[in-house]
Amino acid sequence: MVASQGRRAPANLAFACESPAEVDAAWGDLTEAGYHGHLEPWDAFWGMRYAVVHDPDGRPVDLFALLPSAS
Repeated sequence: MVASQGRRAPANLAFACESPAEVDAAWGDLTEAGYHGHLEPWDAFWGMRYAVVHDPDGRPVDLFALLPSAS
């Protein structure tokens, strides 16, 4: 994807976790390690457990897993 004025748009990272509990654990591990927890884990209306942390450069990193009722 190319942004306006000839600059490249930044890439987004998203990690699929095995379970909703793994989303919670990963978010906890990352925030305890000092990464900024942008959005705490929550059950999204689209059927996923979701959370967002920021990497050291401030870019969002999504963590997600299907909720049992959505699989």
